[in-house]
Amino acid sequence: MEYGFIFDMDGVVIDSNPFHKIAWGRFLRDQGIACDDAYFDNVLSGKTGPTSLKIIFGEDLADDLLEEYLQVVDGNYQAILRQSEEELSIAGLYDFLASIKGNGFRLGLATSAPPLNIELGLEKLKLEGVFEVIVGKADVEHGKPHPEVYLTTAERLGLTVDRCVVFEDSKAGIQSALSAGMPVVGIASGHSKEELLAEGVSLAVDDFSQLKLEQITRLINKN
Repeated sequence: MEYGFIFDMDGVVIDSNPFHKIAWGRFLRDQGIACDDAYFDNVLSGKTGPTSLKIIFGEDLADDLLEEYLQVVDGNYQAILRQSEEELSIAGLYDFLASIKGNGFRLGLATSAPPLNIELGLEKLKLEGVFEVIVGKADVEHGKPHPEVYLTTAERLGLTVDRCVVFEDSKAGIQSALSAGMPVVGIASGHSKEELLAEGVSLAVDDFSQLKLEQITRLINKN
């Protein structure tokens, strides 16, 4: 039977949340706005850049300013990522992806990131060509927590939602996947396992080294 394993990118495939916090922190400090870890984790994490900016500055933020601010934040992040020499993958990721591929299951990436962020992240991790389907910010009209990104990914994989499972780390992403009708495995890179379970994930782990493929296929079949 075919199954679809759909991964969020930031905080799930790539341990980029610390870089995003720095990028947003630099931008917001320049705007005279404080941004601590709790604000990033609970307000901005998992959302698209435009959504985050409208949360910060209001729904009436002019389009030209929104685009200008997005370029600054994305530029901050891209510069940090390019300069990083750290190990950026979430622990256990490569072995887990290999087990999925080795069993003939399908791999999708569903993210709020813009195209260059996706390209740089996959290049850093040497995961180019691993995901059959990649759906990002440029491919959808509505960002997380709207379910569009996950529904679109399942559709492009050619699978129904009851054949798919999602791996997420953010509250907005979890809401997106659950609204799409998919079970969620929470990766505790930005929130505690208890917080993820409270958001409705079926299972919460620190990283992929704690997961077995059979465990996930059983979770799909229970959905």
